Amino acid sequence: MLRLTVVRDSAPVVAVPVPGRDTTLPLTLRQPLVIDARDDHGLTRLEVVSWRVSQTGKIGEAVRESLDVSGAGERTIVQGDLDAGQRGLLPGDTLRLRVDAWDNAPTPHVGRSPEIALRLPSLEELRAATRSATRDATAEADSIAAAQLELGRRTSDLAQQRSRDGAAPRRGAAGEREATGALPFQATERAQAVARDQEALQARVQELSRAMEQIARAAEAAGIGDTAFQARLREVQELLRRAVTPELEQRLRELQEALAKLDPEATRRALERLAEAQQELRAELERSQELFRRAAVEGTLASLAADAEDLRRRQAEWNRDAAPSADSAAAVRQRALAGGADSLARGIGRVAKDIGARPGSALAAPEQAAREAGGAMQRAAQSADVRQAAAAGQAGAEAERQLAGVPDQLRGQLDSLAQAWRGETLAALDRALFETAAMAAREQQVSDALRRGEAGPPTRSQQASVEEGTDVVARAIREAAGKHALVSPQLDAALGYAKREMAAARGQLEEADPNASAAAALADDALDALNAVAVGLAQSRKQVSGAQSGTGFAEAVERLARLARDQQGLNGQAQGLLPLMGAGQAILEQLRAVAARQRALAEQLERMQAQGISSAAGPLAQEARELARQLEAGRLDQRTIERQQRLYHRLLDAGRTLSNDEPDQNKERQSRPATGDSVHVPAALQPGATGAGPRLRYPTWDELQSLTPEQRRLVLDYFRRLNAPP
Repeated sequence: MLRLTVVRDSAPVVAVPVPGRDTTLPLTLRQPLVIDARDDHGLTRLEVVSWRVSQTGKIGEAVRESLDVSGAGERTIVQGDLDAGQRGLLPGDTLRLRVDAWDNAPTPHVGRSPEIALRLPSLEELRAATRSATRDATAEADSIAAAQLELGRRTSDLAQQRSRDGAAPRRGAAGEREATGALPFQATERAQAVARDQEALQARVQELSRAMEQIARAAEAAGIGDTAFQARLREVQELLRRAVTPELEQRLRELQEALAKLDPEATRRALERLAEAQQELRAELERSQELFRRAAVEGTLASLAADAEDLRRRQAEWNRDAAPSADSAAAVRQRALAGGADSLARGIGRVAKDIGARPGSALAAPEQAAREAGGAMQRAAQSADVRQAAAAGQAGAEAERQLAGVPDQLRGQLDSLAQAWRGETLAALDRALFETAAMAAREQQVSDALRRGEAGPPTRSQQASVEEGTDVVARAIREAAGKHALVSPQLDAALGYAKREMAAARGQLEEADPNASAAAALADDALDALNAVAVGLAQSRKQVSGAQSGTGFAEAVERLARLARDQQGLNGQAQGLLPLMGAGQAILEQLRAVAARQRALAEQLERMQAQGISSAAGPLAQEARELARQLEAGRLDQRTIERQQRLYHRLLDAGRTLSNDEPDQNKERQSRPATGDSVHVPAALQPGATGAGPRLRYPTWDELQSLTPEQRRLVLDYFRRLNAPP
């Protein structure tokens, strides 16, 4: 007898090993996913299903995203990202997800993965995460700068060693000169290690730049809307992008090609060029180090001020709503607020340590106020536990009073730091300007002596002394440029040119037959460069002294904003003249006037590029100048109008703080909760509008926010059942 057992086809088995369990959404609002799905008859379809659960327990509509599993066979592992940025999530909301898979049976079976909850942190948690990320980025910047300094030393030592080896070839045992056509193995290994380390450092710099972009987005999502802080983060990011130059990458490729050919001479030249490019990278990293630290301090103070304001508001709500009916639930809420006050005090103490504040400084008062507010909150919670409403209300009022002045004190400290930093920059500029003026006067004396034919040791010694003084000025300029965005780093380059001309003049005087006339011409060039540095320092000092922010980033962005507005006006004038082209000489005159304004805008952008304010100013200036040439030639058509409009939008992007009057069709829309007097509830939804309100008051968000989304749903469902009609 034949016995058959029929086994039903099983559904696909689906797992999500990443994230694998309930967790919080990253600051970028992009959750990496790894999906593992398998079925013995093959997979035909895979979908990620996600839905929003609001902080009040309301469940949103599910969103399905299909994944390509064509040709996957019996098992597939898929990697991807779940973008929650456009899901309208609010702080405290949860995004739940699962993965559905279908097999290729005639009647497909569906398998589902376990559900995973991704919680969006609250604003307070986001601000804390932003502070932590900024501190980590600052530490990483210090580490990269130190590593680049050490790598630069290794590269220079290796280049000098190759030069010595090339100048003094070794001899073999028989006294014959060894062949120098091949690169020794040990030298090859060291050079390859330098190349690998430089590539790794460049990758770290680029990763740090991306991290700064994420911090800026997270700060904006956390409600840290300080424009100066946001501009500071963008400037640091721009410095990092500027640090990894195409020239450095080209020098690295040259070294790799020379090593591949085992060419000693090409390797020596490549190492020397790489060392020069590394010096520029090190200078940019050193400049960004102080900016990193200041950005971290400013961001921390701004976020702590927002935390203090939010904590004071929540304490006032507790005093109004919960203190009159003090109970155990009110005590739980009050202890949560006390924890927030303690965290605020620790944060203030940490930033005071970061800036080296002494005991009794301006940050001591808000720190002490936060600690005393936390103590008052604990007393209020203890009184609420024993239902002593009067004592709880009195302690709660004391906590609110202690917190009242903390936000303004923190913002005042931020303004005070900005003023102090501006003073440091001005002092550095004053030192550099004084030294430059003194060097220019001494270089003038050298030039006069050379023109009189005095090419002896005294003149040569004086030229060498002036040349050594350029190092002092260069340090002062780098110090100022590292503290303020309106100090042009190009001043250092101009000073370097002056130093090279002085060295060339001294070289002429050290010849066996000194050439006084050639040395005088070189000294004149050095004098002109020193005078240009002095003028640039004076201009930078004027701009820094008129800046409102401590580092000038906001002013730099505002300059781009003004240029964008000017460009918008030029676009309007050109569009008005387009239908009138060919109407006569008067229209051409008006077009030339527009061209003159376009050229003036290009010159302003060129000055911004020369001052090192924005790396984007150079290409923008080139485009503006090309448009000016087109308009001056009388060529105005629709293509020119479109180029002007693109230039306007590029200026907007460079400023990053402007908004176009016309709606941007490409901009992603974001939902924001109504706040303050913008919250309007329809009359039909007002409590008691139907003639009878709920028998029991529903919990407020402040009462529910410490619970998980599932707990909040259960609490609200419980109250709905209690208030349901019999």
